[in-house]
Amino acid sequence: MTKNEIIDYQFAERIKSALIIGSKVLAVLETLEGRELEGAKKAIFAFFDGLSAETGIALNATRMQEFALVDEKLKQVKIKIEGDDYTEAHATLGRAVSHATTACANAMSTLMEDGLL
Repeated sequence: MTKNEIIDYQFAERIKSALIIGSKVLAVLETLEGRELEGAKKAIFAFFDGLSAETGIALNATRMQEFALVDEKLKQVKIKIEGDDYTEAHATLGRAVSHATTACANAMSTLMEDGLL
């Protein structure tokens, strides 16, 4: 049903966009030190917590398991940041983007077939 694919596509695009923003924020975070770093960690954790809530809403609305995988990766990213393992945090965030992209591609394919994209 086209309505469902539109909803799936919107959630996937929004989450993918937020993940890319998170990656850019993470790149800045890893250049900081001391109190700036601690404050930035709190801010990025709040951002990822908000994004995690959004992925939960997306999962409930669409039942697409890719969103559960995105949420799992977000939790792993936070653990990597806590341990100052920014290289692995970036890699894990990249995997989250891949899951969101998969969710988006599935919906986009149907919308393209219907001539809506």
